[in-house]
Amino acid sequence: MNATTVVSAGAVVLVLLLLADSSPATDRDGGDDCLQTNIEDWGDAPEGVLAYPGVVGKFPTCRDMSLVGTQEIPPGCPPLSTSPHVTGHIFHAHDPSPAPGYWLGCSTDSAGAVQGIDSEPEGKVNEPPAGTSFCAPGLPGDCVEGAFTLAWDQDECYLDGSDAGLTTPPTLVVCESASLTFNTYNCDVSSREVFLNILIDMNHDGDWNDAELCGTACAYEWVVKNATIVLPPGCGTITSPGFLVGPTPGPAWIRISLTDVRVTDDYPWAGGAGHGGFTGGETEDYPMMLDTGVPVEPTSWGKVKARYGEGD
Repeated sequence: MNATTVVSAGAVVLVLLLLADSSPATDRDGGDDCLQTNIEDWGDAPEGVLAYPGVVGKFPTCRDMSLVGTQEIPPGCPPLSTSPHVTGHIFHAHDPSPAPGYWLGCSTDSAGAVQGIDSEPEGKVNEPPAGTSFCAPGLPGDCVEGAFTLAWDQDECYLDGSDAGLTTPPTLVVCESASLTFNTYNCDVSSREVFLNILIDMNHDGDWNDAELCGTACAYEWVVKNATIVLPPGCGTITSPGFLVGPTPGPAWIRISLTDVRVTDDYPWAGGAGHGGFTGGETEDYPMMLDTGVPVEPTSWGKVKARYGEGD
């Protein structure tokens, strides 16, 4: 697509739907993911492309990107993260020989092979969807997620049963307490403790560095910081600790990360760059809406999705 061509995101998604075949699989590299070596999984939140209409995403995803977000903190709310510098990236390396793997999402194929994580060399995101990643031209995306009148190439999308930790957009209401429930897989035969971090762009400015006030209470975009959770062996359903949703309804991007170690205070803007990547775990990113709590028509944001090479 050249710079003078104007095609709506909805039209792009429609074309992809028409081109999709009937294969139900969402795992891209095949095999039993608990046995595969040298898996490297990256986040896929928008960086350098639109996250919302008129707002470029500055989320830490691509390996080589030099964007700087802002940190908007109201008086009386001590910041949870350091002041932002150039964005980093986030990836997780897996090798079952030193330790059994674990990730977001849970499924097995018809032969009983464990599915749930694909290996990739870079973040997979683009807007409008072009079939390849903005982070690494030529790297194909796995699906297309639509929201807010936009659409993005992604690694995992809602309803990707074998690959996604979240299967439907969560419902979060402004200035109310909330939590997120998601699926996991643990290749170990016993339970294991890991760290959970969740970010939500609650003021819709394209980064995760901020906080807002609900009355006198601080609502941070780093909604869950280094919480210890226990993954059961095999498939698990985990509910996060509670958090306060900010006061501004509208579009948002979520990042969920599972790691062996505590993330550092630059995690919202640097991702895992300071760690040199994480061993084990996974990061997943999703678009969603913050709700006013007032009933509206369900078509208010009209999510449309297609998978490359797949049918629904």
